[in-house]
Amino acid sequence: MSMINRCILIVKAKQPFQLWLQSLPDPAELTLEEITRDSTAYLLPEYEDDGDRKKLLRRYFDLIFEEQLSSWWQDEADWPAKRDMATFTQWFDVEFHSVVLDLVDKPLLHEE
Repeated sequence: MSMINRCILIVKAKQPFQLWLQSLPDPAELTLEEITRDSTAYLLPEYEDDGDRKKLLRRYFDLIFEEQLSSWWQDEADWPAKRDMATFTQWFDVEFHSVVLDLVDKPLLHEE
């Protein structure tokens, strides 16, 4: 077992995201529980304190926001025009976890 030099950010959709999904041309009629059942986890750089967590979120929220949208709907014309930090925090809850342990004895694979 080895500790890796990353933190994990888990992103969970909130009701505004669900309402956006329901507004799409081919709406996904899913409950919020169904949407968040298998939430996405992101590896980010390590952090030291709560202030660092806020800085990391400000640095990466736009990439995460776009990935969350594209994982459900590819047509960017239907994405919300306003995708700032305030909108992100209205649409998603986040959980930071600072300890990441790798229990697998195989190298990590990276896909682009």
